[in-house]
Amino acid sequence: MKTELSSPHQLTTKVSRKELFIPWVFVLMWSSGAIFVELGLPYADPFTFLAYRFFIAAIIMWIISLKLKSKLPSTTFEWKAIISTGIFQQVGYQAFFFLALDFNISPGLLAIILGAQPIVTTVLSKGDTTKKQWIGLFSGMIGLILVVGHSLWEGSISILGVVWCLLSLGSITCGTFLQKNIKTSLPMNMSIQYTCSFLLFIIIAPFFGSFTVDWTSTFLMSLLWMVFIITVGATMLLYYMISKGNLTNVTSLFYCVPALTAILDYFIFGNTLGFTPIIGLGFIIMGLVMINQKNKEFKKTVAS
Repeated sequence: MKTELSSPHQLTTKVSRKELFIPWVFVLMWSSGAIFVELGLPYADPFTFLAYRFFIAAIIMWIISLKLKSKLPSTTFEWKAIISTGIFQQVGYQAFFFLALDFNISPGLLAIILGAQPIVTTVLSKGDTTKKQWIGLFSGMIGLILVVGHSLWEGSISILGVVWCLLSLGSITCGTFLQKNIKTSLPMNMSIQYTCSFLLFIIIAPFFGSFTVDWTSTFLMSLLWMVFIITVGATMLLYYMISKGNLTNVTSLFYCVPALTAILDYFIFGNTLGFTPIIGLGFIIMGLVMINQKNKEFKKTVAS
């Protein structure tokens, strides 16, 4: 029986559709995080919330790893790489993020500082970035400022608060670079990272509050959403994109998060969506198109 092989054009089309689908599903999922964190935090201290979140996520990922018979890392180097990535990408990023908010840094200022990640990543990666991509990066940054600018000065600006912001930015950037080099299977990688994150937050939590939780239906909905949609689903997509794609292209997706969160906030809570954020979203979309546009050499390779 003769089997027909897919043509290069068909394969390219399938890959292109997948490349378009995954990033926007990730952005939609990740953008919902701020909404559901806001719902859950009145019922538990931030680090307690994070401890429960990573505890449940770790159990889920270990079940998936066992089901798929994923192998444990075979070398000490792999173990160190995974644990280090978890400390930066999960614990450091989340902990410093909440500490910055605790020091009354406005969500707008925090979003802008964290929004520098694509630019910082591009500089550190020393890749072949075109002029059009650089314009796209700064267009996205302008769009981000327009989206969150209204809340820029809502909090007080303290030196320590800004330090926490910068440490959060540094943590997620370092974690992204470290994650790029991990070859262990994705479920096992996430299982180990989440177990380490849970253990660290259990140790940290008592210093920043209590383990007391008001187990309301709203808190449970918030916690389970953050576990299944963000910590398991969105992070799995993020790690997949990091392993397959260019770091500048992947991190540039975070420009969209505040804008889409504002849209979700409008539909869920009915908060006003101003004209300026809509203009900002236009700048972000224009920037993403420029950042992710394939260069001529790539097009020639595909065509051949």
